[in-house]
Amino acid sequence: MRNNPANNGVFNPSYSRDYTDNGETAGRRVRPKVSQVIVTRPHYQQEDLNNAFNYFKPKSQFFHEALESVREVDPKSCITGLFPIFNWLPEYKFPSDFIGDLISGLTVGVMHIPQGMGYALLAGMPPVTGIYTAFFPVFIYFLFGSSRHNSMGTLSVVSIMTGKIVFNHSGEGSPYTNLEVGVALCFLVGVIQLVMSLLRMGVVSFLLSEALVSGFTTGAACYVFTSQLKDILGLTLPHLDSRFEIVKIYYELGKRLPDTNLMSLAISAVTIIILLINNEVIKPRLAKLCIIPIPIQLILVVCGTLLSIHFNLEAEYGTKIVGSIPQGLPAPKLPNFNILPDIVVESITVAVVAYAVHVSLGIIFAKKENYEIGFNQELLALGAGNLFASFFSCFPFAASLSRAAIQYLAGGKTQITGLVSCTLLGVVLLYVASFFQPLPRCILASIILVSVQGLLMQSRDLPRFWRQGFFDGLTWVLTFVTVVFVSIDLGLIVGFTMSVSSIFVRAIKPYMCQMGNVPNSDVYLDLTRYEGLIEHQGIKIIHYSGGLHFASRATFKNTICQMLNLNLTEEIKRHKDPEFYPAEDAIKMLVLDFTALSYIDPSAISTFKSLIKELESIDIQTLLAGCSPLVFEKMKKCGFIGGDESYVRVYPTIHDAVHYALKQLRPHPAGATPTIQEVRL
Repeated sequence: MRNNPANNGVFNPSYSRDYTDNGETAGRRVRPKVSQVIVTRPHYQQEDLNNAFNYFKPKSQFFHEALESVREVDPKSCITGLFPIFNWLPEYKFPSDFIGDLISGLTVGVMHIPQGMGYALLAGMPPVTGIYTAFFPVFIYFLFGSSRHNSMGTLSVVSIMTGKIVFNHSGEGSPYTNLEVGVALCFLVGVIQLVMSLLRMGVVSFLLSEALVSGFTTGAACYVFTSQLKDILGLTLPHLDSRFEIVKIYYELGKRLPDTNLMSLAISAVTIIILLINNEVIKPRLAKLCIIPIPIQLILVVCGTLLSIHFNLEAEYGTKIVGSIPQGLPAPKLPNFNILPDIVVESITVAVVAYAVHVSLGIIFAKKENYEIGFNQELLALGAGNLFASFFSCFPFAASLSRAAIQYLAGGKTQITGLVSCTLLGVVLLYVASFFQPLPRCILASIILVSVQGLLMQSRDLPRFWRQGFFDGLTWVLTFVTVVFVSIDLGLIVGFTMSVSSIFVRAIKPYMCQMGNVPNSDVYLDLTRYEGLIEHQGIKIIHYSGGLHFASRATFKNTICQMLNLNLTEEIKRHKDPEFYPAEDAIKMLVLDFTALSYIDPSAISTFKSLIKELESIDIQTLLAGCSPLVFEKMKKCGFIGGDESYVRVYPTIHDAVHYALKQLRPHPAGATPTIQEVRL
């Protein structure tokens, strides 16, 4: 049997062709030999259906369940909830898991040394504080963290934001040093994240859309790239205002270009070339043979330090070096609390971004390895880690994508990987740290420059976001442009505003469409997307999807009038004219499909009442179909349906409402059954 396109693939006897096994009757219009099931049932109004099946609203059990949950608190579950280590440690497989954690921990620990020192410079902090940041807070995360594969420590985006705050509140004319501002920021970020955890605000990360995160990190990568050029060229720039800083940096670099230190430029060029060859040629081929990558960054740092010592690069060629690095672990010290009031607002931004990037990364690995991470637990782990680290000269920490990827590929299984990395870093801090004092800064700048290559390549995602939707593309562009040309913190605010605004705009302009009936069925589909649907004369069926509230009520009313092709004010005047006579094809029944209506509030119901009264004044009756129990109860509570002043009839399905409308428009003789009552399956 073949189907006529007018049926959209639904069998209809009037369009059918039958066939026999030998094909002799092909093409003849004969009755097909198929069985048909006709289902008949009463056509319900919503109240009749409720009465027939004893509908009732369940009593709220909130306080009872809350009291029971308090009574049934298990001390063991409290401990495992607070310390996730007790969940995975009993299942730890020794030695198989430990071998993976050991290899992964040593590999990532080696990466921490150059990255930590480089990102510390990016944050405006002494280089050794980057190693501190990869050491102290990781112990706390080991106890409280629920992500088994995130590599905790320094993060480029957080370092950039830290650097902005440090430079804005220290230096000339300020009573505070860079270290004091960075440590105070770490303390305040920890406090904010702990408060967010107590308030169960882990869900806030979901307000940061993918387009926002991509645009923000790409813009931040541009800032990282630009900020390292001065060390690549061996130049010194004056302190610049945070607004339009990238533009000012390029202006200052252009003025000082003749003063470029050629030795720094040559070292940087060689370093960048070696890193690119390793990343693009050696690393992919080596990955097929061995999961442990070449520690090329550490090799370059060690070689650069040795060359600097041998050729005395600072004295002979004026090359800038890292400088004093204290050996040993720092003594605990309280942060300077006097700075806190000045950096509260900026700290909130850092706390949210660090958490959002960290959780986004944790979700990726949790899905791959089939385990769950706790969103509020991660806030607790980050907050406690930052709070503890602030007493040991650290700046805010988070998870790094590059290190986490290496940690995962190198065989890391659990948070023990972090302990192994910390052990290696402890040895470096106690015995080796001072060795890196002659290291040329241009080598660290080159390492950072190449490390943000992946973030810069995210610009290729822009066409995809435009394809996904106008708001996604616009969010990416505005976030990126604001970060690059204005400032990082303002860029995040703009991106967040765009993301939230897109939700609001979609809420006030929900999906609405006219629906038609699939022939010989009780199925109703969007007329703008399907062909061959039936529209019953005098009846208009409109589908509404979303919430109906104070923000969307005006759009709802205007769209209804547009779909009915009505100017209510003019139409009401016309109906008051004694000589007015309605057209034969005029709409008499409006069926509103509310199966996808998720919520309705009293203000929307008030607007709805006035709309129904206006439609009734021009002889259009409104019927509702498919209201969920919550919507039905809200309408009933507001006096919209039920009681003596019911405004509309409510039906459980569109089919029931259309059946009633057809009976009103085209009454059948006594005993006759409307054809629409037959539902062919």
